[in-house]
Parts: sequence; C-alpha cells; structure tokens
Amino acid sequence: MFGMAEYPNGQYVFFNVRNVNYEGYQRQVENEYYFEDGGKIVRGKYYPAGSDKGESIDIPEGNVTPGGEWGSFVAACRAGDPSMANGNVIDAHRGCMLGHLMNNSYRLGQAVPFNAAAGRFGDNRDAYEHFMKLHGIMKDGVGLPEDGTEYVVGPWLTFDPKTERHTGEFATEANELLKDANRPGFQIPDPRKV
Repeated sequence: MFGMAEYPNGQYVFFNVRNVNYEGYQRQVENEYYFEDGGKIVRGKYYPAGSDKGESIDIPEGNVTPGGEWGSFVAACRAGDPSMANGNVIDAHRGCMLGHLMNNSYRLGQAVPFNAAAGRFGDNRDAYEHFMKLHGIMKDGVGLPEDGTEYVVGPWLTFDPKTERHTGEFATEANELLKDANRPGFQIPDPRKV
C-alpha cells in the first residue's frame, strides 16, 4: 500500500507498506522522515541535506505501560483509570487519523492497470520514487504479471481538521466512511441526552 497526504504548509507524508514475502526479500516496516531542508532519518541514521553518509542517532525506547498497548487499555477501562493506558484518547485519535483518511480514499478508489503509469504524481518526485519502489517489488520481486493485475487508486480527498469532515469533491461519499454504524446495543447516545 502506498498512501500520501499533503498538509496546508505543503509538507507531505508518505505511507508505504511493503511487508510482503518472496525469496530474498527482507521484511521492512519502519518510518522514514524527510525534512524540508532535504535531510532525512532512515533506519536509525540521520542524513544531512545533500549527504549520502548517515550519522547514527540514538532513539531511546518509549515508556510502555505494563500490558502493552492493548492490555493497558483494557485494564484502564476496567479500572476506570485513564492514567493506566499508554496515552490519551485525543492523542490516539490524532495519531490514527491520517491512516484512516488514506483508507477512505482507498475505499473510494477505482481499479487501474498494474503498471508504472498508475503512479502519476505530477511533479512530486519523492512520491513517484516511493511508488516505483513498491511497483518494482510487486512486479520483479513478487512476480505479479502486468497483464490482468490491477492497482486500486483512490481519489485525492480534502479534509477540514477543525470540523473533522471531508470537504470538496467526494466529500459526501468520504464522510459516510468516517464512522461505521454501531451494532445494536452498542450505540453511542447523543451527549446532550445523557
């Protein structure tokens, strides 16, 4: 999967998952950070702008509450004590939102032929480079045939962070994907009526 988002200041986020199995492929799921000045952090090394020589950096382990992410959440709910969880609901919501919005685009996407032309990103060279890495892995590494294989390409969606609603083209369809209906017995009441 390859997803991208653009913030109002023009900065991009690329979400690229290449966690597939094939002969000779080393699984890789990690974050890479690209900075406005051209520097980047990749695989625990900082590369200053224009340099191909990385400097090792020390990133300390985070403090995880006993029980891990899920166990501490369940324990906090049962005890009615939010401090037992690894974070708060607002930070968790904001941390997950971008991935959910990218999935909304995917869910509204259209099938296109499996070829390099599917990665049309205008003049965004970084996006094209990330897409072509994924395409190369799927075509040459995994061996997916171009004939009969398809990508799903989602529309570019816009989102208002203040209202937490999609705006512009595809807003109606995308807003329907923001929240699934609750199962009977698990509906959330209107806060004004509680």
